[in-house]
Amino acid sequence: MAAVESAVYSLLEVFHKHSANEGDELKLNRAELSTLLAHELPCCYRDDALMLLDLDGDGEVDFMEFIEFITDITTELQEMYLHNITHYRRVPKFGANTKSEKAIVTLIKVFYKYAGKGGDQLSLETGELRQLLRKEMPTLHPCLESNAQFKEMLRGLDSKEKGVVDFKEFMSLVANFAVAVQTTFADRDNEDD
Repeated sequence: MAAVESAVYSLLEVFHKHSANEGDELKLNRAELSTLLAHELPCCYRDDALMLLDLDGDGEVDFMEFIEFITDITTELQEMYLHNITHYRRVPKFGANTKSEKAIVTLIKVFYKYAGKGGDQLSLETGELRQLLRKEMPTLHPCLESNAQFKEMLRGLDSKEKGVVDFKEFMSLVANFAVAVQTTFADRDNEDD
């Protein structure tokens, strides 16, 4: 399976493994969130995590809130990655032990695998983004076959209107893809009931 899609599916699997323990299968309650963080993201474990992640204030964390949290963590790690490269001139090694940590590291590595081939090493130019989508997100790529579809997607991602996609914008694409996949599975499960 392609790296980005594999990372997204790993994050979905982790979320649903913990959300299915009690109560609403599509949300994490306080105990489920605490267990998920302790086992999957020990560096992010906090007693007040529910308060921080529960953006809509309903007392639970749904997948959209979870993936927003993952996006923030991944962006912070990517900034540390850049800091190490620019200040110490070395590529840092991330200690990824859990499925979630491995997924996060994969997303960072994939971005830098494609970024910079055309010049700017901190962003994906149009050709680099197309190549990344084709190889690492093949499920999404057919939806963007036409130039018009691709340009529309690029306009939606390129918040700075520079004609390139930076890491945070890339993570927005990944998050939107993850939510779409999760929604598809949730809808399918609801049809089966």
